[in-house]
Amino acid sequence: MMKQQSRNQALVWGGLLIIFGVVGLVESFTDLNPWAWVAILAITGLGIFGVFLWDRSEWWPLIPTYVLWAIAGLLALVELNVLRDQFLPTYVLCTIAIPFIVVYLRDRAQWWALIPAYVLIAVAALVLLSETAFLPDAFEATFVLTAIALPFLVVYLRDRAQWWALIPAYVLLSIGVMILLEELRILSDFLVPAYVMFVIAIPFFVVYIRNPKQWWPLIPGGIMAAIGLSFLMVEAFQYVFPALVILVGFWILIRSFARKGPVIDEPSPPVVVDEGDPQSDELSHPALVDEGDLQSDE
Repeated sequence: MMKQQSRNQALVWGGLLIIFGVVGLVESFTDLNPWAWVAILAITGLGIFGVFLWDRSEWWPLIPTYVLWAIAGLLALVELNVLRDQFLPTYVLCTIAIPFIVVYLRDRAQWWALIPAYVLIAVAALVLLSETAFLPDAFEATFVLTAIALPFLVVYLRDRAQWWALIPAYVLLSIGVMILLEELRILSDFLVPAYVMFVIAIPFFVVYIRNPKQWWPLIPGGIMAAIGLSFLMVEAFQYVFPALVILVGFWILIRSFARKGPVIDEPSPPVVVDEGDPQSDELSHPALVDEGDLQSDE
């Protein structure tokens, strides 16, 4: 058995060296077009796959077979103008990720294979979305942090006893949201520390809500929330105080123009009455008599 395995390995690796050596000599005399390379890679991969079919107890020939076919597919798609420049990294990364997925699907106990597969697919998605302008630069950091947080959420959802996975997931998602809000100009100045304090306080309140007997989380949660509220009030004071000044100014102006002055009664003019002979000297000095005195004389 070991002797047969050794012969198979020698056949595969020795054959590869001979084939690519011959192709290298041919390439030095004439330029091979891309389709010639596609044919060489595909046929070579097919030959190695035949070694696997001859003895399926040895799975290792599948690795060079897959690599050769993946490269041949890449060249073919480029020549057919199906793969453009921005799609090349995504194709390569997804091609590398596929074998890890196959390993997990063949044996679910090999869950470790999902880790490199997920990382490669996440990076491929990031490159693809960035190159095609579906993901603006402001969202890239949030995308990366969210992609890292998702596996932790999956761990918790598959086994609720693994509650520790919520801690890194919450931290990563909170940072991702903060970066996004900063890029969108929603968080700035004192709102940033206020956001951080509230984010730290929320888990303590959640612990208390889930188990009210555990009242101790209210202490750190309340302290963090109070600090965050103070930062929030400082930020709000920058806008509230000028607004209050403007409102007071309008109130003073409206009050001054809307006020009516008090009505003051004007005194009645005195009545001039003659008291004697029109020929006397007193006519030149008329007496000023009040209306009340005239009524009493009559």
